[in-house]
Amino acid sequence: MSTSQTAIAELEAQRNELEVRADGGLVGERRSSIARLVMIAMFALVSNVSPEGTSLAMTGIGLAYTAFAIITLVIVHRRQRGDPDKARTRPAMVSLTDFALITLMALLDTRHTGHFHPPRHVIAAAIVLSFAVTRYSVWHVVLSTGLAMASYAVASAYGDELATVTTVFVLAGFGVLGVMVAMTNHAVGRMFYGLRQRDNLTRFLPRQVAERVIHAGPQALAPVEREVTVLFSDIRGFTSMSEGLSPSEVLAMLDDYFGRMGQIVKGHDGVLGKLMGDGLLAFWGVPDRLDDHALRAVRAARDMLRAVAELNAWRAQHQLPPIKIGIGIHTGTVAAGMLGGALQSEYTVIGDAVNVASRVEGLTKEHAVDVLVSETTWGQLPEPRAGHKLATAEIRGRKEPVVLYALDG
Repeated sequence: MSTSQTAIAELEAQRNELEVRADGGLVGERRSSIARLVMIAMFALVSNVSPEGTSLAMTGIGLAYTAFAIITLVIVHRRQRGDPDKARTRPAMVSLTDFALITLMALLDTRHTGHFHPPRHVIAAAIVLSFAVTRYSVWHVVLSTGLAMASYAVASAYGDELATVTTVFVLAGFGVLGVMVAMTNHAVGRMFYGLRQRDNLTRFLPRQVAERVIHAGPQALAPVEREVTVLFSDIRGFTSMSEGLSPSEVLAMLDDYFGRMGQIVKGHDGVLGKLMGDGLLAFWGVPDRLDDHALRAVRAARDMLRAVAELNAWRAQHQLPPIKIGIGIHTGTVAAGMLGGALQSEYTVIGDAVNVASRVEGLTKEHAVDVLVSETTWGQLPEPRAGHKLATAEIRGRKEPVVLYALDG
């Protein structure tokens, strides 16, 4: 990619990460909203059964906090997606409200009973602090930790217990809890983004290649020129077969077929390059270098034929016509890299080897075989080779004829 495209791609990747983190934060807020209501119900029960009871002001603040919790729960459950632009400010405002209300409740409780209840306030502050574990960034954890310390300091000072060993111990404990929550927040955020990124990459790349991209970044998919093995496949008679089917039935058939073929390609460490109508392009040797790319492609072709046979057995049971495919394999030098611009690109291969593989696949019908392998691929297969020389064919756009081999069995 050019420098400008790379910069745009980096910005897009950063934006995607922000969106993923915002979505993760929204999921966390949904869980926190439920925990908040449970916490309020728990403290309401404790206050009501306590011999000291509650004051009218405490009841009013409790009802206000309950209303805030219900409104927050409704809002976060109605939202479908997180908003990266407001993913910092909204949770921060919720944290400020949480700590303001529990602090006010502690002050009113102290005034009503005549003494401060450290355990009750520590539990409330710790619960609210724990909400930050799934929020947008470590910044929220720092904010929540600071608010928890400030809340306890204000409440203990109001109860004349600020200058005590207990207060020092609690404040230090909040600091330790904050560090642990921050570490968890960071780990969960990276894991969530990594899982989403890995899921996207492994749709088209082998898992081990996707892992390299995740760890090495976009440089792992930098353009290269390398010898690879290219496989082309399509469904014979697809047009006539699809004429008697509805569009949804055609899509269902192709989805099933491509799902099976794609798993086979990736199972042999190949890259599923393109799905073109009823056609499939796959290749071996990039971005992960493979010394036996030709052998892997041929093995994948054999497994594809076996998968089609299994699929046809199922189709026969359901009175559906069989699927027949042709596969062409050729080994040659290509240029491999990202194509299509920064915002909608794909990893693919371009070059004469791709064109030859496509032409070889087209010759399978003419020679009435399922798989044709070019001489360059055949020469890289280890002995003993299960196949035979079939023909020499002229390829349009190529001066030298191509020697074709058919696989036995």
